[in-house]
Amino acid sequence: MKQRLSLELGKQLAPICAAALLFAQIAGGQAGSGVCVADSGRALRERLPALMDSAMIPGLALAIIDSGKVIWRGGFGSPDSKSGRVSADRTVFEAASLSKPVIAYATLKLADAGQLDLDRPLIRYTQYPDFHGDTLGNLVTAKMVLAHTTGLQNERIGSDSLRFSFNPGTRFQYSGEGYVFLGKAIEAITGRPLAESMKALVFDPLAMTHSSFVWETRFDDDAALGHGPFGDPRKRTRPRVARAPSSLQTTVSDYARFLVAIQKGTGLRPETSLAMQTPAVDVAPGVSWGLGWAIEKDSADTALAHHGDNSNSGFTAFTLLNVQRQCGLVYFANSTNGLSIVKEVASVIPGAHPGLALLNYERYDARAALARARVAAKLRSGGIDAALLEYRKIAEENPDATPEKLLNDLGYSLLNQARNKDAIRAFRQNIAAYPGSANVYDSMGDAYLADGHPTAARDAYRRATELDSTNTHARFLADSLNSRLRH
Repeated sequence: MKQRLSLELGKQLAPICAAALLFAQIAGGQAGSGVCVADSGRALRERLPALMDSAMIPGLALAIIDSGKVIWRGGFGSPDSKSGRVSADRTVFEAASLSKPVIAYATLKLADAGQLDLDRPLIRYTQYPDFHGDTLGNLVTAKMVLAHTTGLQNERIGSDSLRFSFNPGTRFQYSGEGYVFLGKAIEAITGRPLAESMKALVFDPLAMTHSSFVWETRFDDDAALGHGPFGDPRKRTRPRVARAPSSLQTTVSDYARFLVAIQKGTGLRPETSLAMQTPAVDVAPGVSWGLGWAIEKDSADTALAHHGDNSNSGFTAFTLLNVQRQCGLVYFANSTNGLSIVKEVASVIPGAHPGLALLNYERYDARAALARARVAAKLRSGGIDAALLEYRKIAEENPDATPEKLLNDLGYSLLNQARNKDAIRAFRQNIAAYPGSANVYDSMGDAYLADGHPTAARDAYRRATELDSTNTHARFLADSLNSRLRH
């Protein structure tokens, strides 16, 4: 089965970090205590090209804030791995879950205007048939959505229905589906489609001129293209319908303007800005969630942070803001590997950043990541034969460097490029390495199906269900294919 992200795209993280998001602590200092970012982050900027090369990240945009203003912004690498150079001002990235703080800001503006009560059930503003009569849906408020206490899942996959894991408002569980509901409420309150509402509430007032929750044709010539874990280009996504949790298209310069506004409380009442930064629910020791942001406080500072991961389309993002010291950063990467260097990027802001441990992402220098880079290099130079030979060589050297996920990701990267027969070979090698895994047979079923072999696909899915009776994906496809083959 394809490894999904996000969360935003379905990767399952530990409950304390189940999403595209995180908080990092900034140690020491008071507002106005002097420069926070040494030499405008020059050491990091000089190191980034090498980090990107090691992590197979084609392009990256970065903006750094200090003393309440953007002190540096720029681009590295290529927006599409073939030509051009990333521009901080012009290159449009998918912001992924960094969409959520923008939605939160708009929600708080509506609350300040008296158009929305944060504690009033959203069902009072708009009907939501997706609940299918579940009365727990009548309890969900905007505040619960912003603090991730609705109890709803992160995202529905395929024909999944909305479901509650617990009574709304009782504890933390990261949920993009809550934001989908909130987005519908914003549309009902404003009487406009969500994209238009966000333009009026956020983008126009903050002069974010290269931002939208839907695709605009003016982005065509300056849009980054996402890439998978092996550097493979993904199909370009151009959302025509706004999705509150994840469809923001923007530049790093625009998002930096948004961060400066958050730091200053622009457009919000002082008490509302403070409420946004106030913990609403505990997430992990020392880490909580406020209204739209992950939060950690020490005796002096408040730090806000969020990460984003649209893995299926090949984009990742990260932002960090120390409110008291008025410094922070935002970066966008056109690669699923972008968060493998998050620790190095965050190091530009002083502090220990213990919250980074909550992100369950493989580091660029981990054994498996280094093995993936070796296999990817052989794939580019010698094709699938050379890549699988390199894989077997690495497995002999150190089996810990070749987890099941390595060839699973390779197989799906090949499927994304319509290299179906090469994908079958990659999955076959993975079955040899992990014969007891249901997932490797599930993946093989997907490859056989893509290559036009329904009987072989059915048998692979059946084997997956034999190894794991809870694999509903494989069971559904096995039954569907069996029914089709009988006729």
